[in-house]
Amino acid sequence: MEFIWNTITNAGVVLETVKKTVENAKYAWDQYNYSRSLKDNLAVLKTEMQELSSRESDVTNELKAAEGVHVKKPKEEVSLWLKNVEKITREVIKIEEDSREVSRYFLLRRLALVKLVEEKIEEVVKLKEKGRFLEGLLADLLPESGIMPVTKLVGRTTAERKLEQIWNCLIDHEVSIIGVYGMGGVGKTTIMTHIYNKIKSTGILGIAIWVTVSNDFNIERLQNGIAQEIGLKLSYEEDEKIRSMKLFEALKSLKKFVIILDDMWKPFLLEDIGIPEGNAYKIALTSRSKNVCRSMKCGKKFEVQVLSEEEAWELFKEKLGVDVVLSPEVEQIAKLVTEECGGLPLGVITVASAMREKDNVREWRNALQELKCSTMEIEGMDDHVFPILKFSYDRLKNDKIRCCFLYCALFPEDYEFSAEEMIEHWVAEGLIGDMGDRENEFDKGHTILNGLIDVCMLIRKSNDNVVMHDLIRDLAIGITRKSPRFVVKAGTGISGSISVEEFTEEVEKISLMRNKIEMLSGQPNYPKLTTLLLQHNPLSRNISDGFFSCMNILRVLDLSNTDIEYMPESLSKLENLCVLLLKNCRRLRKVPSLAKLKRLRLLNLYDTVIEEVPDGMECLVSLKELYVLSDWVDLDRYVRSGHWKCLKRFSLVSKSLNFTLGTDMMDANGCNLVGQESSIVLPDGILELVMNECELSSLPFLSSLQRLQKCNISSCSIMWLLPIADDTTIKSFPSLEILLLSELPNFRGLCEGVLPPGSLTCLRHLNVYRCQALENLMSLELFQHLRCLEQIDIAECSEMEELIQGEEVMGEGDNNNSNNTILLPNLREFHLIHLGKLKSICKRLVSCPSLNKISIVGCHQLKKLPLSLGNLTSGVRGDIEGSKEWWDALEWDDHNTKTLFQPLFKEARREARGIKRKAEQEPEQVASTSRQQ
Repeated sequence: MEFIWNTITNAGVVLETVKKTVENAKYAWDQYNYSRSLKDNLAVLKTEMQELSSRESDVTNELKAAEGVHVKKPKEEVSLWLKNVEKITREVIKIEEDSREVSRYFLLRRLALVKLVEEKIEEVVKLKEKGRFLEGLLADLLPESGIMPVTKLVGRTTAERKLEQIWNCLIDHEVSIIGVYGMGGVGKTTIMTHIYNKIKSTGILGIAIWVTVSNDFNIERLQNGIAQEIGLKLSYEEDEKIRSMKLFEALKSLKKFVIILDDMWKPFLLEDIGIPEGNAYKIALTSRSKNVCRSMKCGKKFEVQVLSEEEAWELFKEKLGVDVVLSPEVEQIAKLVTEECGGLPLGVITVASAMREKDNVREWRNALQELKCSTMEIEGMDDHVFPILKFSYDRLKNDKIRCCFLYCALFPEDYEFSAEEMIEHWVAEGLIGDMGDRENEFDKGHTILNGLIDVCMLIRKSNDNVVMHDLIRDLAIGITRKSPRFVVKAGTGISGSISVEEFTEEVEKISLMRNKIEMLSGQPNYPKLTTLLLQHNPLSRNISDGFFSCMNILRVLDLSNTDIEYMPESLSKLENLCVLLLKNCRRLRKVPSLAKLKRLRLLNLYDTVIEEVPDGMECLVSLKELYVLSDWVDLDRYVRSGHWKCLKRFSLVSKSLNFTLGTDMMDANGCNLVGQESSIVLPDGILELVMNECELSSLPFLSSLQRLQKCNISSCSIMWLLPIADDTTIKSFPSLEILLLSELPNFRGLCEGVLPPGSLTCLRHLNVYRCQALENLMSLELFQHLRCLEQIDIAECSEMEELIQGEEVMGEGDNNNSNNTILLPNLREFHLIHLGKLKSICKRLVSCPSLNKISIVGCHQLKKLPLSLGNLTSGVRGDIEGSKEWWDALEWDDHNTKTLFQPLFKEARREARGIKRKAEQEPEQVASTSRQQ
């Protein structure tokens, strides 16, 4: 029995061995098959990827060739396809790396890898098919349909009739070039602005392109002006011929267009610019000279004449004020005063504005006498026009206001400057007067600026910038040729090296900005010079070492946007300097000691390559505004000085350093070093803050900035603007008016928790751009308290599904319940652009009775527009784009709103360009409304 049992046992062992051998053989066979299958599939995948890569290269090359030539942009499907190709390329590279380790994997892992390769082959094949793009890669890139602000036309028998004649000529196929001429200030630009707006609103004549040529015309600037209007990129490094060819091709690709060339002083050849000719291509130009129209071969020429006596009197009365009642004696003199203006609209407006609120007959008699006897003995100035304009200048309240007005002439013709930019210069020059507090000084500055606008000496533009009429600027320059002494050669094309010693020692202000000056030499003696504007010049050969040695009272120095590499040592001697602007000097590596610049109020070193805090920074006891790169590892030296607390505006830009701002571990001076991080307390009086490219996960220090008015945060890693509040009694951002958030990849929302009552209640402008992780912006509880909101701009937040997160409405019958409606009484503009996943704006009805502009573009999943415009019956402008099916399916709480929005809807055949985000401007410009442009 034992023998039998042993035999059976041995047989079992043999069978088990055979079984294992078979299994091992099968495992080896499977492994061989899977390895072979994987190898074969990898070869197929490689071949398919090569074909896909070739197609990607063709598409990329075609797009590159189209860039800068055609007025086109890549279709959204093309951009998405390229992103998918990039994504699958990374995945295939990872698969190839894994396949090299295949021998280390178990069979199941190898099997999964084989299946993954098969799936990728299928995906690549599908991408290849999608990459055919039979209807082309490009979509039309049309300029935004903005309407220019314009004053109403004066006089049925003059301007309105002239406008009608010009319009009829433009739609006449027989005429391609039209000239509009007349004396300065007669209203040519006003008429053509109405024409431009009519083309924009009707679309009858195609695309409208407006370019102001001005007296300092050059081909390059005109080419850039036209190119900018049609979205074409031209390189400054190309010669004029290449640029004209590109511009010609771009304009030819448009079916029809009208180019309005305003304020031409001398003729040029259209082919030199790159403007094609043809019946579908219309050119309308304005000029003070009929000869210019003749030289430009205008098929029709229209003279804009002065107003009739009746029209001039009506305009004069209007500018005096509709409620003004003149006594019979004063009215008789006022009519004679109007006659002295010779029917010139600009003259009538300025004189009437100067005489507003004057009711004393003696003042009116004196005004008439001055107009009759006034002369302007300045070469080249019109004997009739300028005495009229000088009359208004003489009527300004005092010399300080007159000096503020003259200062505006330092900038180039047709230059738009921001109010903040100009007032900063006025303050530095001492034109405002020392009022102790910066805000008081700026309040006074705005009062002066608004007064100049009120009397028509300056013109406010639609974006709140300000510009001088060219005739008014000519007047100002004429005055400053005598006293005070200005040298104004801004934008006049000066090139090469210049020795400013050629100017008189009596000069008080010099403007050489926007030229092609490469070097400033010599040691000029200017004991009275207070302002020197040199921005936007190459200055690639720098400035002579002693250049600033004899400018003892210089207060404003602007060298922004130059190629200067170092500042001369003589800069250290400018003890009266108040404003030093060196922004965008991308080659600037070093500045000399600033220790003696104790009056410096504003220092802008943004976008320079200065690696260390300049010597003497700790001595800047008057510094109120600082714009720097935080990569300065020794910034704490300045912070420790205690002067940090004087700052009112601070711009922080960090491109490499993890720079932590917080309230923990402070020392007596508000600064402490912890390892590689600095913990800094921002001064609680700060009014404006810009943060760009900073590695910050949270911003707890912002809660302490009770006076902060403007905040711009871009390209940072923050998740929440404000974390959960530790102290619910302290308001967050109680004074904040403008909030700009852009390119924040981890951003989740305004507040992680519930904000204390009174937070953000002053917020007027809210702009959020490209925050790709953002699913909803704020809670309903916060939203309903933002009563001061005037403008909301949300664009390209790809994951946003809800704008406002909160509960559903009460019910069908409660839509008009005041408890169920959120009131935003001041909201004027509302823009939602390219929010592909947005399904809901707000679950409650939002009442916005002041709304006058709306844009909803690329929000294809939006299901409802819960907006109510109250009693508003007209006046809403903007664009609502989408498919017809989307529009018809939209739900409305207020059907009156749908009726008002209906004319704004247009069926989308292409993706609209959307709105330009404000935060695209340089960080410190956004926060301070382009203070030092």
